[in-house]
Amino acid sequence: MQKKTDAGNLIVEVVKDTVIYEQGAPCSTMFLLRSGTVGLFLNYRTPEQFELVEISLSGSSLGEMGLFTKEPRNATAVAMTDCVLVEISKEKFPAFIEAHPQETQQIILDLSQRFKMAVEEVKNEQLIIQECFEALKEAQLTKKDTLKERIKRISDFLLDIPKDVPPDLYLSFNSRFHGSML
Repeated sequence: MQKKTDAGNLIVEVVKDTVIYEQGAPCSTMFLLRSGTVGLFLNYRTPEQFELVEISLSGSSLGEMGLFTKEPRNATAVAMTDCVLVEISKEKFPAFIEAHPQETQQIILDLSQRFKMAVEEVKNEQLIIQECFEALKEAQLTKKDTLKERIKRISDFLLDIPKDVPPDLYLSFNSRFHGSML
């Protein structure tokens, strides 16, 4: 059987539920979706599985980061429907660019959109962290006030503290000379 190619790159047909590539696997190619839907997952088939995105737009790319950076796959790609993909090698990428300028623009657009989404995620996470710090500060202040209020209630109940002396100062002074009062 003769393999179909596009600008020297292999055309791959996969059926639904086929793993196209696995997270952590070595990477030397990228894929361009011609038809179908592909899901990208973190920790596929584990209790921590998380779907990042479903790609269904014809001409969309996946797996390109590994092609350019030579790093292992950072997600698992799974065919959600029967799919047709072009598997593009680094060596044949220039020929693909020349043969398909429109699809090359789509690859660049995909990368730009993913970068934009990553920046938005970082901004959102930064806001969440900032809100957590503010809530922590507020909780610490409330905790200090609550402790002061408790000391005042205990001291008012047990001791006759002058009204112009803060209870924590009185208790601190008293505990130095008479031992702990709490």
